[in-house]
Order: sequence, then C-alpha cells, then structure tokens
Amino acid sequence: MCVDSWPTFTTAICYRQKQHFRSSSISGVIPDICTVFTKNPETLRSLLLNERVVKWRSGLIFRGIPRSHCHLIKDLAVLRGLDITEYGGYNTFIYHNQQNMDRQEKVLPLPISTLDESHAELVDTHLPYGGNQESLSHVRACIRHLPNHCVTDETGRPVSWMLSDELCELRMAYTLPEYRRAGHLLALSLALMRRMGSAGLPIYCHINQQNQATINAVTSLGFSACPSMEEMSVLLICKDRV
Repeated sequence: MCVDSWPTFTTAICYRQKQHFRSSSISGVIPDICTVFTKNPETLRSLLLNERVVKWRSGLIFRGIPRSHCHLIKDLAVLRGLDITEYGGYNTFIYHNQQNMDRQEKVLPLPISTLDESHAELVDTHLPYGGNQESLSHVRACIRHLPNHCVTDETGRPVSWMLSDELCELRMAYTLPEYRRAGHLLALSLALMRRMGSAGLPIYCHINQQNQATINAVTSLGFSACPSMEEMSVLLICKDRV
C-alpha cells in the first residue's frame, strides 16, 4: 500500500504484491490489480503519475473504483496510449456482524469442496469479462492462493462455486443452470463467510445495481448496502493496444 503522507493521509493506493502469485503452474501474465481511496484528487493524480507506485506499462486492472475517480484514471491511461474496458454500475455490500455467524449451512445432497487449478477454465468461461489469458491466469491464481468453496456433482465436477480475490472480496459466484434453486450459493456463501471471518478478513462484495435477486440474497444473509458510497466501477482495465 502506498499513501501520500503518514500518519495522516488523504490518498491510498493498494496493489497486489506479485511475488505472492508466482508459480510455474500459472501461465500467462497477470496484470497488476489496484484499488484506490482518496479525499484529494490532486494527490491521487500525483501518485498515479509516479512510476514507482503504478506500473502502467505492464497493464493494470483497477477494482472497486468510485465513478468520480474513473475519469482521472481514464485520462492517464489515454495519455499512455492504453485501451480501456470498464464494467460499472455496482454497489458495495458489507457484512458487519462477524460475531453472529451462527447460521447452519443447508444440508445438501452434493458435497461442499474447494476448487483446484484444473477448474479455472470452467470458472473463467462464466465470467462476463472472461475468455482471455489475463482473466484465466487471474482465476488460477485466486484458486491456488485464496479461499474458495464449490459444490460438486457425483463425478467431482463443480456445479456451483464462489471465490475470493486478493482484495478479500467475495466474487465470481456462479451456479450451472440445471443446478439452480437448490440453495447451493447460500451454503457456499455461509461457508466462505465463516472462513474469511475466522481469518480476520473483511467480508464484502460488489453487486450490479440491476441484479435485484442477488441483492435480495445477500441482504437476507445480513449484508448491508453502503448508502454513503457512490456507484462503483468494479473493473477498469487498461492495457496496451494490439
């Protein structure tokens, strides 16, 4: 994490330490992933221009960025001749009651397990921004290093899954159509929430504003929307033009 000053700061940039994701079993390049907090756009601009802080040349993914900051990031990306892809329209939901996780997972006919790297392509296939080497490499890294859970069928094939990423967000949740309405994601959510909570990690997610079904589901689990937080762009991808 890099801040503009210490101990009092107005801007912070959080980015992944790449050495934690190096593995001979993970192919392809995984772009740097950043998120930012700021009360002062000028100090944010100054940090983003510092090549020792932000490595624009290797490609960047900005996650969980308030819309009000996106124009600055886009302007700097354009100046560097980078292409931009944005996935926006999300709100933040946080689970505050980590001492109140006394719900019992629903008893399922299929076992709860964990993903392995051989399942990365299946997960990536069902991501709205998947289908490229960067996305696939990132999914593999998340599976290898970070908490996840899945429900498998009798052959061991995942039919429902939920992952976490390097910013501790619950995400990439999906259930194959023929296995829906069986409570799989509810059980996976509770299991992963317990796991994250026991490790002392925050429990939160971003949900598309149009996805009312998922909003209702996480609200029923005890998540609260953050009314003071503006609309988020969960993915802002800046990479070299082909």
